[in-house]
Amino acid sequence: MNSEDNDNDNSRGRGTISPNKDLNPEKYAQYNPKHVNLLKVMGKSFALGVFFTLNLFSLIYISYRDIHQYESIVRLNVYFLFICIFHSLEFINTVLFNNSSVDDDSFILEDEDMNLVVVISIIEYIIHSYISTPKLTWIIGIIITLFGQIMRSLAMYTAQESFNHYIQRKESYRQQLVTKGIYGWIRHPSYCGFFWWFVGLQVFLGNWIILIGGIYKLWNFFDERIQFEEIYLIKFYKMSYVNYKDRVKSSGIPFI
Repeated sequence: MNSEDNDNDNSRGRGTISPNKDLNPEKYAQYNPKHVNLLKVMGKSFALGVFFTLNLFSLIYISYRDIHQYESIVRLNVYFLFICIFHSLEFINTVLFNNSSVDDDSFILEDEDMNLVVVISIIEYIIHSYISTPKLTWIIGIIITLFGQIMRSLAMYTAQESFNHYIQRKESYRQQLVTKGIYGWIRHPSYCGFFWWFVGLQVFLGNWIILIGGIYKLWNFFDERIQFEEIYLIKFYKMSYVNYKDRVKSSGIPFI
């Protein structure tokens, strides 16, 4: 995905920085219309809404029949509901908490890697769907997925104007170091949330091949990304961030 802001990195992420509370909110709580194609926003919103509704109606319909007979369809329906919720919340949370940075792909629907993972996940699930999976994996998967989604949304809420889908390479008058709330426990809660959201969905589907391969790829991606991002955070906040990093050692992702 391409950024229209030359000050931003092309890859997605977030900075551990937040708005200066002394500033007039009207100066920054506005989106840039040049970055927002309203027709694309409408189209994506409509598509997500229709897809969500179809899967919800499918679940309701199956609930009045033999749910065990349609077990494989039920899991796909739930999987698609979580996908729709994730992409919708990415846009909604950006609008609510950082609308000066909102663009028509704040849904993150144009990320080719994410879309590829969804397709491969569905293929692996269809291949093994005839094999019965313990209900415990359903429960564990849903719990982990909900944890990841809540963690990511909480990170966006806490960071407010500081959250951005792009790594920030230049300081802004809106930004200051965030160490409160969830950031007081985890340095990178949005990355943590996405990581565990992915893990939970694959456990729920019983996609062990995608789970192992995805964990390997995501772990390396976030390990490199966090190192890259923290170079700029130390540049911006110097010893304040160094001290914060020493105090809050966990990124929320194991061994990073």
